[in-house]
Amino acid sequence: MNVMSSRPFRLVLALAAIVGVVVVGVVIYRRSASTQQAAAPAGAPVPVQVTAARTGAIRSVLTYSGAIQSSQQVSLAPRLAGQLASVKVDVGTAVKPGDVLATLDPGTLPAQLQQAQAALASAQARLQLMLDGPRSADVAAAEAALAAAEAKLRQMLNPTASDLSAAESTLRTAEVTLNNAKVTVGTTRNALSAALSSYCNVFNAVIVKCESPIPIPPADLDALQRHIASNSTYALSIGGTSGTSLITANNAYLTALNNQNSAEVAYVAAQDRYGLVRTPSATDVAAQRSIVETARAALDNRKLPYTDADIAGARATVAAAQAGVATARTSLDQTSVVSPFEGIVAQKLLDVGATVSPQTPVFVLVAKAVESHLTVDEARIGQIKPDMEAEVTVPAFPGRTFKGKVATIAPLGDARAHTFDVKVFAEDPGSLLKPGMFAQVNVIVATKPNAILVPTASIVQQGNNSRVFVIANGKAAAKTVKLGIADATSTEITEGVAAGDQVVTVGQNVLRDGQAVAIATPAPGGAGGGARPAGASGASGASGASGASGGSGAPGASGGSGAQGAPTGGSGATGGSGTGQARPTGTVAP
Repeated sequence: MNVMSSRPFRLVLALAAIVGVVVVGVVIYRRSASTQQAAAPAGAPVPVQVTAARTGAIRSVLTYSGAIQSSQQVSLAPRLAGQLASVKVDVGTAVKPGDVLATLDPGTLPAQLQQAQAALASAQARLQLMLDGPRSADVAAAEAALAAAEAKLRQMLNPTASDLSAAESTLRTAEVTLNNAKVTVGTTRNALSAALSSYCNVFNAVIVKCESPIPIPPADLDALQRHIASNSTYALSIGGTSGTSLITANNAYLTALNNQNSAEVAYVAAQDRYGLVRTPSATDVAAQRSIVETARAALDNRKLPYTDADIAGARATVAAAQAGVATARTSLDQTSVVSPFEGIVAQKLLDVGATVSPQTPVFVLVAKAVESHLTVDEARIGQIKPDMEAEVTVPAFPGRTFKGKVATIAPLGDARAHTFDVKVFAEDPGSLLKPGMFAQVNVIVATKPNAILVPTASIVQQGNNSRVFVIANGKAAAKTVKLGIADATSTEITEGVAAGDQVVTVGQNVLRDGQAVAIATPAPGGAGGGARPAGASGASGASGASGASGGSGAPGASGGSGAQGAPTGGSGATGGSGTGQARPTGTVAP
């Protein structure tokens, strides 16, 4: 049991001893490298690589991922309930604002619109009649009636000799006319009796009785006229001719009677007129005065037929009729499902014959314009402004960039995540971008066309200061610089470096201000991890202890970071197989 328990303990001691040996070896190596570096001559130039500060364009870009989505998407439903009468579009149809996508059965709505339009026309005509004012013909007639009434009243109040003479003459004329009418009545009555007697003496006389009253009853006379008209043989006989004479005599008698009646009426009127002119009564005068006032009121009404209140009421009636037309037209228009914006029909949910309501979507419409929403952290939201340019790329079209623009920045952020929503519009004239695509969006927050640029790797941070080493007269001069915008490889220098200055890009981390340098050219294979010149004769970087023929030579070319010679040269590939062209002999590797 003791033997077996001691074996693990011995194994641990052996491992500890191995680790200790490795650590001691590393410490000894580092001290040896430090000793060699310290042994290098103080004035020996440091090998570096340089590049010229240049003037060029640079831009600062913030990159985010998002999804392509339509700028607008709506579900379209009719504004009235009814039955779909027609569907004019299908999925994928491009539409413009105002295009009719579907219609409902209008029912009685067209008739209601016509009725409202007729009511409006009537109200407008009535209002126009009021606005046109009185008609000249109506005013003239009312004036004439008033003048006649006033003239009659004046005659009643102050009759003249001519008035009395005219009234008397009228009365005498009426009396003569009446007497003549009475004589004519007697004459025609006698002629009618003779014609009736002659008619009765004819053997074949029929229809009218010999004892018939005078004038002949209309029924008998009409029967006799029909009999004569329908029987031509009878009409030419003695009975027919006597019947015709009887009809003529009866008509003449009737005419004489009518004339007598008219003459009697005219005679009575002439008597009244004559008596009124000679001695008008108070009642007659009062009645005539009333007639004058009535005529005057009628004239005033013709001159001003409508009051302001009448016109205001007519205007209100027109306004109500216009509202009725608008309501009827709106109801009819609401039987159409109309596109509210330019877009594409994404879904057609129903077809002709379906019963719909305002709660029943018929289409899903999406706008042609597309956008992407970015989630931007609050540390960078201050860099983004509306109308900034952007570039949008999608995996569906590799190598193609779509222009974009920052549309809006959400005024309210996510209080937990401290992020803000930024909407970017993408220009897509060919309609290649589809909602749902994954997109990478580069927001160009700053652009300078003529900036002084240096490689970002050439900048050395020392505390809060940024410095670059500029080569002048074979020596390195440390320049404190102010930085501007940067991209993946270059940084803008706003102060401290001029265009054309030789800036150290390799070796700057070990330089001191005023230190002599040797400008090296990079080996084709890339020496020292791609950043450091290799030792002149490091013999494939085998041991890394010291250069074989480099005097106090640097350690062999490092296959690592190039900070110091590695114990072994690695594979020798990255160390350039010890063939670095720019390392001075006997220089300690920086």
